[in-house]
Amino acid sequence: MGLTVFILLSATIAGYFDLRWHRVPNWLVGLTVAVALAWHTSVSGPSGLWSSLAGLLLGMGLLFPLFLLRGMGAGDVKFFGALGAALTYRHLFAVLTISLLVGAVMALYVILRRGAARQTVRNLADLGGRLLHGQIRAHPVVGIDNPRALVVPFTVAQAVATWIFVLSR
Repeated sequence: MGLTVFILLSATIAGYFDLRWHRVPNWLVGLTVAVALAWHTSVSGPSGLWSSLAGLLLGMGLLFPLFLLRGMGAGDVKFFGALGAALTYRHLFAVLTISLLVGAVMALYVILRRGAARQTVRNLADLGGRLLHGQIRAHPVVGIDNPRALVVPFTVAQAVATWIFVLSR
């Protein structure tokens, strides 16, 4: 019960920081990882430590390509790794799936609110065409480096997904 409350609190704080300042503090990521590793080690010994470390590495590894393509910030990647350490690798794909669904709903809301449906379809077609031609690199317009690009704070989606996952268990 104690780790569950900590995970929910950590995810909520991270989501708030991302929504408010578009940043996830490193101290929060570090604290979440440290508590998760210590908890799983104390409860399950070396196997708990390895499960938590595997979740950390898997969580960061799953989102790292999006960071390299400038489609996601480093804080989103680091915090998903921290969630992986806390939830272990066993539950990470479920939380990722929920996070992607929540993120898609958030993106749809932002697109409709800003009246950017046509431009979004054009951007997706351009991204698809680039992928089909093997041009896998950061897009000059669609990315977090463009101050005019529409962005979704993905750590908020991670926080909502964490709450959904924990409450559904």
